[in-house]
Amino acid sequence: MTIDQKMRVNMYTLASSQVVRYAIIITAASLPLILAALHVTHAGESILPGTV
Repeated sequence: MTIDQKMRVNMYTLASSQVVRYAIIITAASLPLILAALHVTHAGESILPGTV
């Protein structure tokens, strides 16, 4: 493996780990919003008559 190939592999690994990190951050940040939206819609449905 040449130095150029090693650098390319390292850059690819670094880039993919950054992407994973951002995806996790975005998911973690949006999770409360998603849960709140689900809670609101579920609460709205449970007010309707005939629902348990």
